[in-house]
Amino acid sequence: MSTSTPPPLPEGYDELLSSNVALVTGKGGVGKTTVAASLALAGVTSGRRTLLVDVEGRQAFSRTFETAPWDYEEREFRPGLWGVALDPAEAVYEYLELFYGLKRVQWMMERSNALDFVTTAAPGLRDLLLIGKIYEIEQRRRPDGRRAYDLIVVDAPPTGRIIPFLQAPEGVTEIVRVGPIKRQAGQIADMLDNPRRTQAVIVTLLEEMPVQETVEGVVALREAGVRLGPVVANQVVKPHLDDEAAAALRSLGPEGLEARAEEAGLSLPDGMAEVGLTLGTDHHDRVGLQTELRERIRQDGRMPVLDLPLLTGATFDVADLEVLADALALQIGEDGPRARGMLPHPEEAV
Repeated sequence: MSTSTPPPLPEGYDELLSSNVALVTGKGGVGKTTVAASLALAGVTSGRRTLLVDVEGRQAFSRTFETAPWDYEEREFRPGLWGVALDPAEAVYEYLELFYGLKRVQWMMERSNALDFVTTAAPGLRDLLLIGKIYEIEQRRRPDGRRAYDLIVVDAPPTGRIIPFLQAPEGVTEIVRVGPIKRQAGQIADMLDNPRRTQAVIVTLLEEMPVQETVEGVVALREAGVRLGPVVANQVVKPHLDDEAAAALRSLGPEGLEARAEEAGLSLPDGMAEVGLTLGTDHHDRVGLQTELRERIRQDGRMPVLDLPLLTGATFDVADLEVLADALALQIGEDGPRARGMLPHPEEAV
């Protein structure tokens, strides 16, 4: 294991959100959709006109924010925050109209199943259509010359599929060597390679398998030439016992714990002392494992890590997401009133 110092955490929103597009990825089940939504809320808090993008058609955002189902049309559903769900079929139709003026062929494609052929004829063409739409949104301008959105947060495919997703432009250009598809693929590749325009944010849990996949994902994304933002460790347990307290608890044993409770005027039900001892030691062990795995990301992956606290009883509605957005803010030196006192490592807040 390397013992060199990993890069520091970003300082302020301008460093955390310095790229126009943030591609949020991670192993399935680690909460990347929750983190994408929290990052988008942080973008709005920072004063950025923000777009949240769903490319997998799961409608998780519409349920979380209690809106109508999202579709291909960008809609502002909270002040400063827009949402859109990208669909490759819609992207095909838009592409044909934009480059060939063939809007009227849509009904023909639907009747002849030509769409299935278009999206399967070349490896990666479906992904290229989705990334192409993100590219179109990223380079779009308002009448005053400013970008349509200051920040585009994409709930991207999981780490197992993110590299093929991002390399779709390169794969298509190996097959399609002339024409607008090749030109657009080259322009998309330029966006993905430009750190001011695109960064990837990997979400993980501080557990063995997600951390291993995270370290592998960091290496793969670096080799692909994509800029990396900090890793976000989700559902991190806040320590309630330091090493000294945990050792004292273990040394007491169930009988000693019962005696201490009686001295304090408490009468524990039968077996409760043993349960309490088990819960306390398990908690301390889990926190220790978290610390070890967090350091593995920092050292083996050479990545800074932002922590998001485990919210007990959370339903991950908007109120919970605002707490998580504030937790991100506190660790980069910004104000985060809803998350004060909740950080797993409060001493590391900037």
